[in-house]
Amino acid sequence: MSQSTGIVIVVQGVALLVQVLAELGLERLEQRKMQTSDGVTHEVDHVVTDGKAEVGVKVDRKTEKVTLVPKDCDAGPGKALAGRIAQRWAYSKAVGELKRKGYAVAKEEKQADGTVRVVMQRWR
Repeated sequence: MSQSTGIVIVVQGVALLVQVLAELGLERLEQRKMQTSDGVTHEVDHVVTDGKAEVGVKVDRKTEKVTLVPKDCDAGPGKALAGRIAQRWAYSKAVGELKRKGYAVAKEEKQADGTVRVVMQRWR
């Protein structure tokens, strides 16, 4: 038995998500349905691709939850792309909130495992 899973993130307005997709250089395809590798067809608002993998983006307008559905389900480049989108969204959200509170990025390091270490500072 196969089962579809996705990564769920909560956004406040889709503008930040669109900005994140642009920062990652992803192309938005004009598709409202996407069939995953397990044969399930999903209703989506957008399909984004990096040329190697596709991820469906479903937005619940009431709760502002975004579900990222990798075309290859639980493994492969689609899941990795969905993870990069979620990671970049979290980075943009955290840094944006701290900048709004007066902090500035002092140092940013990309680690060997792909994570990003950010040091923020604020002068009083």
